[in-house]
Amino acid sequence: MTTFNELLGTKPGDTESAVKQRYKLLSTRVHPDKGGSKALMQLVRHSYDNIIKGRGENLLSIPASASVSQGGALERELVKIKKERDELTALNQLLKVQLNQAQKGKSIGANANANANANAAAGADFSRKIAQLEGELVLIKEERNRLINQKDSAIAEQHKLAGELRRALSDNEVMETELDRKLGVKMPGLLVWAQKFWLPAMAMSSLVVVLALSVKMLDWSFVTEWFSDAPPDAAPPKVRVVHAKPSQKEVLVEEREAPDTQGSDTASRNLPFLKLTQRTGVWALASYTESDKPYIAIRSENGSYIVNDCSGDFRLYLNEPLKPLRVAANLIYQHQNQHFHVYKIPYGQGSSPESWLQSRKLKINEEFFTSKSFKTSRVALIGQCNNLINVKK
Repeated sequence: MTTFNELLGTKPGDTESAVKQRYKLLSTRVHPDKGGSKALMQLVRHSYDNIIKGRGENLLSIPASASVSQGGALERELVKIKKERDELTALNQLLKVQLNQAQKGKSIGANANANANANAAAGADFSRKIAQLEGELVLIKEERNRLINQKDSAIAEQHKLAGELRRALSDNEVMETELDRKLGVKMPGLLVWAQKFWLPAMAMSSLVVVLALSVKMLDWSFVTEWFSDAPPDAAPPKVRVVHAKPSQKEVLVEEREAPDTQGSDTASRNLPFLKLTQRTGVWALASYTESDKPYIAIRSENGSYIVNDCSGDFRLYLNEPLKPLRVAANLIYQHQNQHFHVYKIPYGQGSSPESWLQSRKLKINEEFFTSKSFKTSRVALIGQCNNLINVKK
């Protein structure tokens, strides 16, 4: 009897890809459009299904799903195939007898027949390997097309993400990046001079401090005038430009700064002096040197400060060597303190806690101040201010 492997031309140890290639080869030969028949096509398909399921050595049987007419056609095809097989078997037997007779007379002819049979077997194996390689080549091409599609999809996704990232950048961040790149931080001439000649500057500063402590008063305006190129005018009193209606506090400032006036020491002590620091770009909690009242401040690279205390006002302590000819419209001059020109910020950028909390960096009078640690410092300031109120009660 014939098995499924014998019908399909496969072996029990063949892989699934080899069985599939053999099935494709026989399907093209027995297909009705190629000169075959529908019954043979169904028989080949039935054999392929059984081999895939591991029943290749089972005897050939008619598919149970075939109809009566199809079953009869298959039976007829099987009878025809069996008849052809019997004829081929008889012919093979006849050829074997003739081969034996030829072997007795001519050994050379026998060797030639053996070589021919070996060549035929080798040719069959070679054809089988070629069919298997062709099938693998088709699979490789399909895998290559799949990888190309994945690569195109990944490139398109990358372009999409890059576009979304560019759109996510706000105009404010782009503007700040451009300003930082173009402007940078400009060091004033005095600081450049001090950086190059720091040793003489330190000696001179120490001398000024010693002289100031000897009279129990440290006049910062005198220190800044020491480094100034132009000689100070000592005779006429200082004249201040007030940008708003002067208050009682401002009148006291004018009286303190006028030379040779009575009670100037007392007025100077009433002004809150900052505790200077070298740390820049971070808000920190501190207290005035004269009154120990708390405040929070941030120092710029140029030595200026933004200060906020229990009064709730924000003030710019502008480093005196950096005083410009014109200031921003939202800055109102108040007085001079230490070596700073003090301006109140009643409105605009930097005038409220919300403006600092909503921005990473603010530009005030051509200087940049960050909002790093502002929230925590502000909470600590409010706590100390409440403690002071409770102590007074």
